[in-house]
Amino acid sequence: MKIQKQQSNISLHIPPKMWLQFCQAMLKYRSMNEEVIGFFFCQRQQISKNKIRYIPKAWVVPLPDCYERQSASGLVLTQQFHWHLLKNYLSEGLDVVHIHTHAGDICPEFSLVDDRYESEYSRFIASHFPKKPRLISGVFDESLQKSQFRIWDRKGRSYQSIKCCHSWLEVGENPNSLSNINSMFIRQQIFGDACQKHLSELKVTLIGCGGIGSIFAELLGRLGVKNWVLIDPDRLEPVNLNRMPGATQKMAEQQWYKVDYVKYLIKRIYQTGSCVKAIPTSVENELAKQEIASSDLIVVATDNHLSRQVAQELALEYLRPLVCLGTHIDIKKSDNQPRMYCRVTVPPLGGGWCLMCGNIISLQRAALESAPMEINQMAAGAGYLEGVNDPAVFWLNSICASTGVGIIHGMVSGFLNLDAGIDWIYEFPGSVWHKTNVEHLETHDCYFCANGK
Repeated sequence: MKIQKQQSNISLHIPPKMWLQFCQAMLKYRSMNEEVIGFFFCQRQQISKNKIRYIPKAWVVPLPDCYERQSASGLVLTQQFHWHLLKNYLSEGLDVVHIHTHAGDICPEFSLVDDRYESEYSRFIASHFPKKPRLISGVFDESLQKSQFRIWDRKGRSYQSIKCCHSWLEVGENPNSLSNINSMFIRQQIFGDACQKHLSELKVTLIGCGGIGSIFAELLGRLGVKNWVLIDPDRLEPVNLNRMPGATQKMAEQQWYKVDYVKYLIKRIYQTGSCVKAIPTSVENELAKQEIASSDLIVVATDNHLSRQVAQELALEYLRPLVCLGTHIDIKKSDNQPRMYCRVTVPPLGGGWCLMCGNIISLQRAALESAPMEINQMAAGAGYLEGVNDPAVFWLNSICASTGVGIIHGMVSGFLNLDAGIDWIYEFPGSVWHKTNVEHLETHDCYFCANGK
């Protein structure tokens, strides 16, 4: 057996809540310092030519009676239980991750027994299942704090080391490689150099570059985010100018794409060192989907339900954190006074609840928005659609955008716990923040986000 030279950027990305549940189960079903094993069954995602990500679709930690032998020196599962796992998961075309522990609290190494067993196992699963699954293996110390991961070829002859991430974001995994912080951010050092480095490495896809999205990009850009993918098919119009910073009458007359306008905002902050891809298309476009897959974070700031639905589906498919931003203004019939709201929603990474099962977007509206024009006109006539764009003002958009930026800052720096997700609503003129009890949003049988384990 030999170690492969690093040919591809391969990572295993486990949602933090799922990882916590997995670790708790691993520690629960162990006595003293016995070795223990657990399994993830993953979908393989080819993000780009050289980048591959494995996403867990289910996990299993065996009960004590599933072992034929379990001790500090090794373990053996019962043949019946092991075959049950393989038939139920590998037959579906998933790849398998074996995670086992070694006694002690030092950084573990794969043993010669591990090498021999995993080599044979890689050949076995590749030859017994039609889709030829791959084996990823991980070894941990007994407290599940220190680890190594590797992926085997299907012939069991070689392997390469891979990265395992069980946080919200995959960036900033090497805190020892901090670069000098630009003097522009010297007053943000209270959050730590590592936080600033993470922000500079973060790749954000922004879907919707209008009144909320443009303010959001300006604020997050000045916080330190330099790598962007901008998705929006619309062009600037004079009606946009009241709420889009830096937009001019000339830009509207020249019909700039909104993505090019937001790119201009970011390039105005960073004359060098930024990477901004402006894609003037809808989120359903295949090029847009490819860029979303390779991003670290998805932000949707559109004014329609269909784009939010698609963004949420892509976030679930590619296991990317999603931040949803929106505002709404209506007139209270009792006194003809305007009521204004902004909403910031971050569904939990890996499922639990999503924008659809939480009724944060309307699937009926999304379906109508995707329908042909004549059906839209019929729906508007029947009262299902208002037929006019929602009113908007700059200051309300700014509250929404700045809150979203603050949440992302908390996500990157670690001072905000998002494991259960959040749903915050600001109401004016009461000037009150309402925070949804997200336990009421959990839907274990949701068609979109339910997970097995």
